[in-house]
Amino acid sequence: MTPASRQQKPADGIEIVPLTAAFCPLASAIHAEGFEDQDHWSADEMIALLDVPGAFGFLAFAPGNPAENRLDTPLGFIQMQAVLDEAEINTIVVAKEARKRGVARKLLSATFDRLRETGVGRVLLEVADDNAPAIALYRYCGFTEIGRRKKYYRRQSGRQVDALVMERDLGSCVLGWGD
Repeated sequence: MTPASRQQKPADGIEIVPLTAAFCPLASAIHAEGFEDQDHWSADEMIALLDVPGAFGFLAFAPGNPAENRLDTPLGFIQMQAVLDEAEINTIVVAKEARKRGVARKLLSATFDRLRETGVGRVLLEVADDNAPAIALYRYCGFTEIGRRKKYYRRQSGRQVDALVMERDLGSCVLGWGD
């Protein structure tokens, strides 16, 4: 990541930049770590999704320090697809060592800002019903449950898990964390 590619430099040490094909190998590694009990997406699959009309993503990272010979550290990413006035979060993952630092909230905030700019008013997602931390985050960020998909996810152990379908109206709710 170069200074010219940086979109913002917040005081909390988390920067957000567009997810491009160059960052997809990093994102794929984070995805594999974050979904170790499920199939994860390869870099090529992520690049293919970014090529779909309306698809985009963001990468969160902690900037390095050249004076200390410290490299930028990828923290997480989100990948979306918008169609007309609706969008779906295809995946959002935060690296294990970066969890509970506000990375996912920053990624969602950047995503909501971009979606509003393009006229999207509704965001959908699916989340495994046994992923309590993610469900809590989504509820905190204004998502509500609208349905359930039985046995939607298959763990590597073979166990099947339901998915909660959640939505958020971008026009009706403004949160205090910068959304």
